[in-house]
Amino acid sequence: MHFADKLMARIKETGSRVVIGVDPDPRRLLGSDSEFRAAFPGKPDGYLLDAFCSTVIQVAKTYACAIKPQAAFFENMGMLGWKSLSLCIQNARKHGIPVILDAKRGDIGHTASAYAKAYLNPESELFADALTVNPYLGPDTLEPFMNMAKQNGCGLFVLVKTSNPGSHALQDLKVLDEHGRPSITVAEKVAQWVSKLGKSHIGKSGFSNIGAVVGATYPEHLEKMRQLMPQSIFLVPGYGAQGGRPDDVKAAFHPDGTGAVVSSSRGIIFAYENQPGLSQDGIFEAMARAAGKARDDINAVALS
Repeated sequence: MHFADKLMARIKETGSRVVIGVDPDPRRLLGSDSEFRAAFPGKPDGYLLDAFCSTVIQVAKTYACAIKPQAAFFENMGMLGWKSLSLCIQNARKHGIPVILDAKRGDIGHTASAYAKAYLNPESELFADALTVNPYLGPDTLEPFMNMAKQNGCGLFVLVKTSNPGSHALQDLKVLDEHGRPSITVAEKVAQWVSKLGKSHIGKSGFSNIGAVVGATYPEHLEKMRQLMPQSIFLVPGYGAQGGRPDDVKAAFHPDGTGAVVSSSRGIIFAYENQPGLSQDGIFEAMARAAGKARDDINAVALS
């Protein structure tokens, strides 16, 4: 199935536009003072990591349209992390939960092809439904990812306007027009590329499998980005722990509430830390309450 169609169907099924980020920060998860470790006394790190991912997936079954594992948190734990990432991806997909792997890959030629095969090939142990990619080496570097995604029913989310405070240093620079005068920003130029590249990858839902990452921390840019990329699904980070508010994401959606999904990580997956001493069931319930609130808050603005 076309990725955009799959994601739209999942949103309809769950009534949720929330993507739960899976960020297993080893300091918070595996440290000696970890509340999660305290709920699983005597268990080794590998068990804790897998149990954490499994708990998030159980929450996502009801409250999220997708999960978004952050590759960096798995990678920095070496083989332990790589194995857990593979298990997390496979477990989520087994339950019908789309997986957006947040790896922000981008390179040239054969290297880009190798990355594409690692994450968008069904034969890979890390096969995900979608991948975040970095376009700032040029649009040609996206071609191996686009080809692999189209071949296997996967999607891409291209970094366009990111949520970090320093993104303006490059992404907000003005591009000169043919007369040498400042015109659109670099981010808006990338948005034009994304829209053009995605026109030949439209699903039955009316959306392309080539989406865009546009941060909630810059709500003033969302409306312009939506105009430039009307058929791209927006993956909107920055909501919650990064400071983005529900009202900040409204412009990412079309009037009918379609076209965007909003990512929340720490505000959901570490919600239990505000209530020390919780049991395993209590940890699940704390995550579920936070996910349910995020779902309801985002729906309130998307459907208003």
